[in-house]
This record gives sequence, C-alpha cells and structure tokens, in this order.
Amino acid sequence: MDAYITSPSAAMSELRAAFAHLPPPVIVYCKSHSGSRLLARLMMAGGIWLGERRNESEDSADILRLVEPLVLRHFPDFSRLFARGDHDILALAHDVITAHLRGRPEGCAWGWKLCETGYALPLLHRIFPEASFVHLLRDGRDVAFCDHVAPESAFWKKIYFSTDDIERWNGLKLTERAYLRTPHVFNAQHWVNSVTVGRAFGTMAGERYHEIRYEAVIADPVGTMRGLFDALGLAMDDKGVDASASTVHEGSVGKHRRRPAGQQRAALRVLGPTLRAFGYGLDDPAAGCFARFMGRFRAS
Repeated sequence: MDAYITSPSAAMSELRAAFAHLPPPVIVYCKSHSGSRLLARLMMAGGIWLGERRNESEDSADILRLVEPLVLRHFPDFSRLFARGDHDILALAHDVITAHLRGRPEGCAWGWKLCETGYALPLLHRIFPEASFVHLLRDGRDVAFCDHVAPESAFWKKIYFSTDDIERWNGLKLTERAYLRTPHVFNAQHWVNSVTVGRAFGTMAGERYHEIRYEAVIADPVGTMRGLFDALGLAMDDKGVDASASTVHEGSVGKHRRRPAGQQRAALRVLGPTLRAFGYGLDDPAAGCFARFMGRFRAS
C-alpha cells in the first residue's frame, strides 16, 4: 500500500481493491480446542486451500501476525479504525494477506483457519465483503476441560473479557497460578466470550455466515462437509473427504461427564445461559443440579 493516504475510506478502498480479483475467502474460526484442526483438514481434503504456513493445529501463521495487533488496538470497538484509519494496521493487513496467498494454486477456493479470527471480522468483512464465515461450535462443557492459556497478557484479557482493563474476574486474579487452580472456570468464560463475539460479528455476513457443530462433524463428517460445501457454493472432492473422514473418532465428545461433578457445576455457573442460547441442552446430572439451583434463585 502507499505510504501516505489522505482519507481512511480511500485507504480501505485501496486495500479492498488489492484483492478484488480473487474469489472471496472462506474464513474459519472458533474457540480454541473446538476441533478446528479436524474441520480444517476435512476442508482441505475437500478442496479448499488454507495456506502453506500453518502450525500443527492448521492455524495460519501469517494471519496471526495481523489478528494480535488488530485486537490489541481496535477490538471490541472498530469505529475509530473506520473513522480515522490506522495506516500501520491496514498496511500490515495487506502484507499479511499477500504472504498468506503465496503458493495458492490458480483458481483454487481459498481461505484460512485461525481460532481468534472471530475477533477481527469487522475489518476482514470490509476487506472481503463477500467472504464466507465458518464458525465452528463445540459444547462448552467439553471445551471447559481443554486447558489453553491464562488471561494474563492484554491480548488474552481481550479474548476472554473483551477488555484489557481488568485485573480480577469473579474474585479471581488473572494470573497463571489462578488459572492452574481452576482452569475449567476460566476456560468456560473463554468459551462464552468467544462464541458470543463470533456469532455477533459473524452475522454481519448474513447468509454467508455458517455455524458448524463439532459434534455433527464427528457424527457424520462426510455429510456435514457436503452440507458445508453446498452452502458455500463449492464443489467438494468426495474421495478426499472420505479418506480424511476415516481418521475421525468420537472419544472426545462428552468428555466433561468424566470430570468430578463439582468441577462440572463450577463450569456450568459460567456456561449455563450461553449454552442454552447456542442450543446445547443441559441434560446431564451436573447440569440438572445447575438447573435446580437457577430455579431456586429465580424463585427467591
């Protein structure tokens, strides 16, 4: 991009025009530990190119270089970026997307997977107004027992709480030590914020916003992928998906039921309303305890 642009709208238009010759990308995001590595591999097997520089979780190493500074500077309120501009961020976006595209086969459907991309969608929607957003959802009760990272840094505070101006949450310090004592409680909050932000921003794409459940991918990987590719308007490599689907196993679905009931209840105190909002029924013994507790609370 040019070193000097007089108008924020002109800078955004220039950035959009730089990639207008490409088919719109398929952008995959989720709360970490939601099974996105499996989804990404199935999508790649089906014929969607997700970049060459990916980590072991199939996250785009290039796109990560944009998402972290963008979240730190502008999430959750992107109005200042769009009204006043941010040359450094827009130049970085151009460079990062260009780097990600290196090695893409001519004419191939493309996109990327990065869990935290959901927090960057307002800018990405401006750059790629026809992009498709694929939001992978997984039962928050299972995700609560998949440990990740403590909300110590400014970036992770924003990912967990949508603000970095916070030192305690529910009486808990935001430190590694506190996280290690009750990781399931912190992970539950991480899930709540991630899926809420992901849906709120994702729906900007209208009919190009697609929610996929991890549990559906596990139960019927081929059928779920066929439905997704049809919704995206893309042809699917059936043989590729069939071969990739043969590696799928169901061992991690419902893993929360193997955890102590007290830990399940602690996670549910955070998860409960959002689980219901996303269509996950509270149907196990620990959930029943939570429902009875909430009933007594409302009656009091």
